[in-house]
Amino acid sequence: MSVSVLSVLDSAAIRRRVWLWQFIVFGGAIAAIAIVNALTDLSNFAREGRVLSPWEPFIWEFSSVILIWMLIPAIAWMNDRLLISARSWPWSVPAHILLTLPYSIVHVSGMVALRKLAYIAAGAHYDFGPPVAGWFYEYRKDFVSYWLVIAGLYAFRTYRSWLEIRATLPLAPVASAAGGNHSGIERLVVRKFNREFILNTADIDRIEADGNYVTVHTQGNAYPLRESLASLERKLDPRRFVRVHRGHIVNIDHIREIQPWDSGDYRILLKDGSFVNFSRRYRSRLPRLFQS
Repeated sequence: MSVSVLSVLDSAAIRRRVWLWQFIVFGGAIAAIAIVNALTDLSNFAREGRVLSPWEPFIWEFSSVILIWMLIPAIAWMNDRLLISARSWPWSVPAHILLTLPYSIVHVSGMVALRKLAYIAAGAHYDFGPPVAGWFYEYRKDFVSYWLVIAGLYAFRTYRSWLEIRATLPLAPVASAAGGNHSGIERLVVRKFNREFILNTADIDRIEADGNYVTVHTQGNAYPLRESLASLERKLDPRRFVRVHRGHIVNIDHIREIQPWDSGDYRILLKDGSFVNFSRRYRSRLPRLFQS
């Protein structure tokens, strides 16, 4: 099997690329929301027969989204320290909920300041109304906008992880199993149902630790073998089989995808449809396997 890689990006280039797209997507999205909301305000005032200068709703809406856009780096910084995962959510989610309060206070204060400045420049006066009641009204929207920003940040983290996975794979194809002199055993003898089976190692999808045994998965079947994972790893071709987790060895010829997973880890999708966890501890081993 030959494995090809689309491109190789260094870590700094990946961060710049993700930052640029994050800047474009967030900026474009909130600008579009501001325009739609401003046009809606104009339509509602006209339908109710109230007088409203055309520039006013655009000041209202853009003062709000500009502050949100300016606060995104701060939210991203806090999110890096309060990542939400299967293990951390019991404390990280409440922490984020608490952070919506200062986020809303800063957002509303800055928004009102921008509106007052804009109205002064236009020779008019802006009245926010009762501060406490006005803030409670805005907080409901800020609570939603905060979590929308968090969702967007996680989407970009996934995008960055995907780019980093591609960056770890060299451009050189994997050597064919038929070519060259590969080290390691070519066949494995296992017992199941009081019968002995001879397995070609090239057909093995993955091997899983199971106490004092290992389970060999091949062509939809599972075979137990009384041997440690570490011992079997030493016998297999190191250019074909790689340990990706303390309890898993996979045949790289049977890898379909490598996907970002929980808390910086990854998981491997094999051609048989099964998934194997790919821990950060073993990630550095993979690139060497894709060199000629």
